[in-house]
Amino acid sequence: FFGRNGLIIFIVLSVIAANIQVNKGVEYNIFDCHIMATMGNVMFSGIFMANDLINEKYGRAEARKAILLSLFFGLTFMFLMFIATLFTSIVDQQYLPISDALDVFFSLNGGAIKALLVGNAVYLISQLLDVLIYSKIKNQFTGFKWLWLRNTGSTLLSQIIDTAMITYGLAFAGIIPWEYTLEIAISTLLIKYIIAFINLPLFYLLVLVKPRKS
Repeated sequence: FFGRNGLIIFIVLSVIAANIQVNKGVEYNIFDCHIMATMGNVMFSGIFMANDLINEKYGRAEARKAILLSLFFGLTFMFLMFIATLFTSIVDQQYLPISDALDVFFSLNGGAIKALLVGNAVYLISQLLDVLIYSKIKNQFTGFKWLWLRNTGSTLLSQIIDTAMITYGLAFAGIIPWEYTLEIAISTLLIKYIIAFINLPLFYLLVLVKPRKS
């Protein structure tokens, strides 16, 4: 609806949300198959598709710019929230749940700060890799008929690196127990692959859409 700027805003919001949601582990039962993952990891699937869309419609340089902008604004948001934790809260039972919730996520000892360091480093590497792979495939397989290969090919390859690095990085940071890392990595990769294939028809549709503003 809002062209390139709308896609960049979507990516920025997704990065901010993923940095917080990565602290929440979830489990699914799909066809009697038990799957464990973190919400932040799953949310990144939408970012990959949005960035591929920028790459397809506006080029590799714009896709790289979107990554750097989202990284900058994501870090800025986390820094501002960290500053808020340095202020002393009102000592009142009415406000206690709010102050506790803020410190749990954004203080130096909070999970989100640890996840921030790991998550954004992995985000930068995996997204730049996705942009590179997409551009390489696009150079070899041009035309609308190869759109599926460019989208799924870049995502499937870059998601392997992304999932492995973020899962084991969070384990090193003490956010994910080591005994769950392999199950979470495999489960998260499976979910991302499912989302990537579900998103493919939407990707085709969005490529065909021509917004009034770029």
